[in-house]
Amino acid sequence: MLFVDTRWRGGVGGIQRYADEVIPRLKPGWEPLARDGSPVSPMDVVLRERRRLSSKDVVYSPGYNAGLSRARQIVTIHDLIHLQHPTGSGAAKRAYYDRVARPAIRRAAVVMTVSETSRDAIVEWLADPAVAVENVGNGCSEVFSPDGPSSPAVRDHFLYVGAIKAHKNFDVLLRALSLRPAYRLAVVSSDSDEAKRRVAEAGLDGRVRVTSRVSDPELASIYRGSIAVLFPSLLEGFGLPAVEAMRCGKRVAYWHGCASLAEIVADEGPAVGDAQSPEEWANAMDRLLDPADVNRLLSCASEYSWPRVAANVRRVLAGVS
Repeated sequence: MLFVDTRWRGGVGGIQRYADEVIPRLKPGWEPLARDGSPVSPMDVVLRERRRLSSKDVVYSPGYNAGLSRARQIVTIHDLIHLQHPTGSGAAKRAYYDRVARPAIRRAAVVMTVSETSRDAIVEWLADPAVAVENVGNGCSEVFSPDGPSSPAVRDHFLYVGAIKAHKNFDVLLRALSLRPAYRLAVVSSDSDEAKRRVAEAGLDGRVRVTSRVSDPELASIYRGSIAVLFPSLLEGFGLPAVEAMRCGKRVAYWHGCASLAEIVADEGPAVGDAQSPEEWANAMDRLLDPADVNRLLSCASEYSWPRVAANVRRVLAGVS
């Protein structure tokens, strides 16, 4: 029997969005793993519903969570940033990945991920050639397109979309903005309070607009209204805002060393050589003022579709059910 961890659905975050798009596209015949509880709770490791399953059962999670069970657990590791970046790795997270996730993946002999960059990192981390690491890809909602309303509030603004975490490298954009007094920045982030605090510390209140809790249609309108997108991350498992921006006809500047963004953007946006250089990011903003070739951007981003991702997930699950 196939059990699906539906608790990832709803809420804010990349895994939640992934779950919302993929789970409804699975073939009928599965059961929810659990009705209540959080998949990110420390107690999820000993979840009763998972422990009661037999060795003939399969559990699919659109996220990274696994636990004690006789069932084969097919998890989705979107990235290993928790282990790769020095500020993202606490003892508890390392213990979970080393003592719970990795043994469950090795026992299942298969794990899913969302990009070639993450696939390479997972292969190295597992160090087990018997495990098939399947890149099932990532998708983008059809609401992100060049057609539709453009937000007038962000006209003449560059755009940043994402959390305010160390590996996101957000502060370099504020330093770059200080070098270009005529430029403005719009920020869409679930960490809006932290973004506002950093903007105030940089003395840029009048030039940076921070918002949060926007719907997909609202976000698409913001992409269309902006000049272009700035994506200064040091590490990403995928980089969904880059795809969303390109699907809306907007170019993306990124650090060339962020492999997952290089996968997506390639030659369609400025690649910054030094991630920590305000001067290079300011120069990238200058280059983004040039008109975009919308058809090329759309062609580059066209492969990222949720039906394709769901088909890949179904294929993997069919091989283990």
